[in-house]
Amino acid sequence: MDERGYQTPEEAVLAESDVPEQFVTVVGSRIDGNEAHVWLLTNDRPPFEEYECICVREDELWHETHGWGGFADDTPPEIKKAADQIRSRFG
Repeated sequence: MDERGYQTPEEAVLAESDVPEQFVTVVGSRIDGNEAHVWLLTNDRPPFEEYECICVREDELWHETHGWGGFADDTPPEIKKAADQIRSRFG
């Protein structure tokens, strides 16, 4: 982890992920104050795996704190729609 942090939550998630960047697609994000949710699909082709990550902002920089596999029940519909659009590119 970069002790200084990152400019965006998406950058924090990509930089701190154990998955190589070419296998991660950011589907979307939502910032609420100093907390952000970032939704991802991993793999470069189906089957994709869904992930949701939580980031916090400290001293104007973002850090990923935790995440989990799958999208939660309260994942925004526009995120689910964007993920479905990515999946549909592969038939």
